[in-house]
Amino acid sequence: MPVRNGSARCAPRALIAIAAGSVSGGLIAGAAAAQAPPRDAQAEAALNEAMGVDYLETRFDQAERKLRAAIDACGASDCSPAVKARLFVALGSVLALGKKELGGARDAFADALRVDPSAKLNPDLATPEVSSAFEQARAATGVGASAAAGTPLEMAPPPEQLIRTPVPLYVEVPDELLPSVKQVTVWYLAPGERAYRPLVMKKLRGQGFGINVPCAALGKEGTLRYHVAAVDEDGAILASAGARDAPLSTQIRAHIASAPPHWPGHAPPAMCAAPEQERTRQCIDDRQCNRGLTCVRGACAATRSAEEAAPAVHRSWVGLTFSPDVVLFSGRDVCSLASQERGNFVCLRGDGTRYDGAPTPGVANDVNLGFALATSRVALAYDRLVLDNLTVGGRVGFAAGGTTDGGATFLPLHLEARAQYFLMARPFEQLGARPFVLAAAGVAQVDAEVDVKVLEDAAACGADPASIESPCTRPGQSGRIEERQQTLAATRQAGQGFASLGVGVAYAPLEAVSLNLALRASLTFPAMTTVLSPEVGLSLGF
Repeated sequence: MPVRNGSARCAPRALIAIAAGSVSGGLIAGAAAAQAPPRDAQAEAALNEAMGVDYLETRFDQAERKLRAAIDACGASDCSPAVKARLFVALGSVLALGKKELGGARDAFADALRVDPSAKLNPDLATPEVSSAFEQARAATGVGASAAAGTPLEMAPPPEQLIRTPVPLYVEVPDELLPSVKQVTVWYLAPGERAYRPLVMKKLRGQGFGINVPCAALGKEGTLRYHVAAVDEDGAILASAGARDAPLSTQIRAHIASAPPHWPGHAPPAMCAAPEQERTRQCIDDRQCNRGLTCVRGACAATRSAEEAAPAVHRSWVGLTFSPDVVLFSGRDVCSLASQERGNFVCLRGDGTRYDGAPTPGVANDVNLGFALATSRVALAYDRLVLDNLTVGGRVGFAAGGTTDGGATFLPLHLEARAQYFLMARPFEQLGARPFVLAAAGVAQVDAEVDVKVLEDAAACGADPASIESPCTRPGQSGRIEERQQTLAATRQAGQGFASLGVGVAYAPLEAVSLNLALRASLTFPAMTTVLSPEVGLSLGF
C-alpha cells in the first residue's frame, strides 16, 4: 500500500476487518431486502465492492468514486438512514486513511452524523487522526458530541533533549476517563521529516502512560513535534494533548542546560550509541536504534552484511571412531550341515576345526532370540558441512573379531557413506551440544559368536540310541569320530552390505574440536541381521 503518512500503518489489519464487515452487512441487507427502501440493496452492494475489493487492493480513487455514486443514487430518501450513514463513514475512512484528506474526511463524517446521529467509526480504522476528524464532525454538527473529547491529558512536555537520546513522553489520563480508555497514542514528527509517525504508549502505574520517542528519529538537531490522543472502544477521542495544527514540542540539541527528562520515578534514558559504535542497551525494537543498527536482545547492534554477520565455521571435519557391534539373532539346528551351508552359520569344535557331524534333530543345537557381542571396528571419518546443519561424508576402517577358522572367510574392510542432520539452527556457529540424526550405507561384515550344545545322532555315529552317554563309534564325513555330546562355537556371519539409521550428539568444547557419541541400528544384507552399534569418536575441524 502506498504510504504517505504514518496513519496508514494500521491499515493492512484494518482492511480485512472492514471487508468482513462490509460482506456481513451485505448479507443482512439481502435478508431484509423485502422491507428495505428501494436503493438499500444497491447501496450495500456498492459498499461491499468499494471497501471489500477496491479499498483492500489500495485503489482508493475507485473506492471513493463508487461510494460517492452510491450516495448520489440514494438521493434524499431512497436509502435508509443507517445505510446512507454507513456510506458516508466508509467515504470518510477512505479519504482519511487512504488519501490523507482529513478535511474531506471530516465533511463526510459530518454528513453521516446528520443522516444518522448514531453513526460510528469502525474501531479497527479509528486511528487518532481519523478519530480526531470524526470528533470535529461531531462538534460541527452538534450531534452526539462528547464533552470529554475536549478534556486535556495531563502532560508536561520536556523542553529539550540531547541529540541521539530517546525523548521520554509521559501523560496522565483523568480518573473518570481511565476505565473507558482503550488506547493512548502519540504521533510525532521528527526533526527534518515530513510525516508523523505513531507510537502506542505503554500503561504505567496509576493514571500514567509513557513511551520513548526512539533515538533513530533524533539523529539531528531541531524541533520534535507531537500530539497525544486517548480513544475509547469506538475510536472516539476521550482526551488529548496538543493537535496536528497546534502540536507540543521538544527541542533536540547537541547540548542542553536543563536536567535530562525522564518518566516519574524512572532514571533518564541514556544516549544511544553513535553510528560508529556497535552496541547500546537502549532499545525495544529497531525503531529505537540508529540507522545501521538493529535491536538484538534489548541492545542496538551494528547491522552487518550476511557474510560479515556469519561467524566463521569449520566446514571440513576429520576424525577417528570406535564402534563395537551388538547383534540380535536366533536360529534352529544351527550347526547342521544344511544350516552351515545355507544359514550363514560356522560351527567350530574346541580345537578350532570345522564341525561336520550329524546333530540329533530337535535336540539342543538352537540359538534363542537375544543379543550377542560381535565384531568391533575402528574407522577414519571425514564429514563436510554442506548446509548450515547438514554434513555428508564417509568412513574407511577395519573390523576385528571375525571368524576365519575352519575354512570360514571374513571381510575386515569397513566402507561407509553417511549423512548427519543436526537438530538445531546453525549448530557449527556455537559451542556445546549438537544433537543429530544420521543415515548411512556401506560395506561391512558382522560376525557374532555364541556357544551351542549338540548331541550326535546315535544312528549316524554308531552310538546306542538308548543312552546319551553311549559314545560314537563311526566316523563322520571328515573321518573323525565326534564326541557324543559337545559344545560348539557357533558364529553367525552377517553382511556384507548394510543400511543404518541412528541418533547422536556432538559436543564441541572448542571451535575446532568435537567429541561424538552415536547409536546406530543397521540391517545387513543379503544375510539379514539386526545390528546395534554404539559409536564414540573425536573430530577436528578445519
